[in-house]
Amino acid sequence: MLKVFNKTQTDFTTLLEYNDYLEEVEDIIYSIVHEEPNAEECKGKIKAYEENHRTEIVIRQSQRADEERAIQDQIAAEQREAERRKRDIQEEEKAIALTKRKFKQESAEVLLGERDEVSAALKAAQMQGYRNELKRQREGRQANAATMFVSPRVREPEGGISKRDPANKLDREFYRKRQAAG
Repeated sequence: MLKVFNKTQTDFTTLLEYNDYLEEVEDIIYSIVHEEPNAEECKGKIKAYEENHRTEIVIRQSQRADEERAIQDQIAAEQREAERRKRDIQEEEKAIALTKRKFKQESAEVLLGERDEVSAALKAAQMQGYRNELKRQREGRQANAATMFVSPRVREPEGGISKRDPANKLDREFYRKRQAAG
C-alpha cells in the first residue's frame, strides 16, 4: 500500500493537502484491514491509482532508494571514522605505557648509578602528564621529521661492574632484577 501511495510532504503545496492525502491513505488501509463493505472498492482505487501514476511512483521509489543509500554511506563513513579514532587511542595508550616503562627503567638506572639522570623528555612527560606530553612531542616530531630521539648516555660505576668476576656477586643483572621486583 505504501509503495503505491508514496508521496511525501514536499510533493504538496500545503500541509493541509498532505494531511488530507495521509487521511485518505489511512481510510483505505483501515477499510481493507477490517474488511468493510467498501474494501473491494478501495482495492480498485489502489490499482487505478497505481496504473495512473506508475512513473511518479517509480521516480519516488528510486529517490527513496538513493536517500537510503546516502544514509548507509554516511553510517559506514562514521563507523570507519570511529574505528580510526579507536585505533589512534589504542596506539596512544601503547605509547603512554611504553613511556612509563622507559621512565621506570631510567629511574632504576639512575638509582643504581648507571645513568646521570632521567632523560629530559621523560621527566617532562611525567611532570606534565604522560598523555598531554606525548601528544605535544608527537606533534613536534611530525612537524620536524628530521629530529631523531637519542637516548642518554649510560654511566658505569667507578671501576665498572664485571659480570665475570666471581667476587662481585652484585652485578648489573642482579640490580635490574632486584629493581624490577620492587
